[in-house]
Amino acid sequence: MKLVRFDPPANIDDFDTIPKQRDAWSEFLSNSFSAEIQDIESELGVEKSQFYNPIDVDTTEPKLEPAITWTGFPALIKRKHPGNKRAARQEADKPLPNGERPQDEYLEWFVTKQAGKINQVTFTCEGPEYWEALAHGYPLSYSGPKTAGATGDKAKLLALYQKYVSPQVVMADLFRNGRYNRLNKWNTTNGAMHLNQRNNTLGAEINIAAQATILRQKGGITLTDPDELIRCGQYGAPGRASDPTIGAAVNGLARDGYWITLQNPIGLYIDRLDTTGWKKPNGTPVDPSYWKILRGSTGKILRAVYEVPAGAGFTVGDILIGGEKIEFGGQIAEKITMKLTGLAFSKAKFQNPARACVGVGVPVVAAVAAASVGDEHLSVRNVNF
Repeated sequence: MKLVRFDPPANIDDFDTIPKQRDAWSEFLSNSFSAEIQDIESELGVEKSQFYNPIDVDTTEPKLEPAITWTGFPALIKRKHPGNKRAARQEADKPLPNGERPQDEYLEWFVTKQAGKINQVTFTCEGPEYWEALAHGYPLSYSGPKTAGATGDKAKLLALYQKYVSPQVVMADLFRNGRYNRLNKWNTTNGAMHLNQRNNTLGAEINIAAQATILRQKGGITLTDPDELIRCGQYGAPGRASDPTIGAAVNGLARDGYWITLQNPIGLYIDRLDTTGWKKPNGTPVDPSYWKILRGSTGKILRAVYEVPAGAGFTVGDILIGGEKIEFGGQIAEKITMKLTGLAFSKAKFQNPARACVGVGVPVVAAVAAASVGDEHLSVRNVNF
């Protein structure tokens, strides 16, 4: 059975006030899927892509719905400071000079303090493409066919910023030369509305899931190591907690011959926060209500905040995790599980041979790092959305 339409992440209803905005979002995702499939099949030759577009392909109910999970704290930063958690947490909490956050596991956070102690940490995993679509009808990088009459809703965009970040946000803060600016001050120095780290995009998620369906070999040996697959296929970034995990899980299904796609609604989600063993200053367990879902739903969380209610007599900075007071948002991120869900069916449907590594060139990570940010838009590998 074909999918009728891709829905917004977590089935959020922001698009409902503008006719055709949902259709435009679905069109963007469908064409992104199709572009990946075309790219894959150009490499495979006579073989067919194991990644499919559920809008185009009539399938039976998938037999597998694998939930791919990883920890929200940046693994690359952790590896940079072996044995020094404090240094890693300090770096993860500190934005880059342009306001971009170094938090590259599709989870980003913003810390607020009062009297020198943390009183609130806000977390988001919403892709920037969604917010560009809300502003303009389509993500700014999208160049495919477009639904007639699909426009943005700038008033809704502003209202959401005012609700979740600050009532002081004005329209002029959010746009540069008429284009939505993902690195505006309310999504950098003054708050976090959505992901702004250059590798944290929905396009990257789709690209990794698609390209990881290609089996890879080096020296006649089929690759299974997560980082080796990333380097060989030239998708995502090796060393992260997220990309190699996603790629390895998808590639494992591909080696078993499955037909593979991503579960609707497409999104990178906060799955859960584990507060086991967390203590209030008096030694009693913390209240689960300190963790509040602001956008999305349980298991498909887009935005959440960790804060202690006013009048409790203490704040987030007084809570103990493993005997340590919370001094950094990263301490909470270490306990957050992120999730991506795939779909797979028809085991052994494919027997595609493993391909050699992508030709020598500028590594994806270096190429992305060299690209400009702000209202310029990044693509992964050689696919255009």
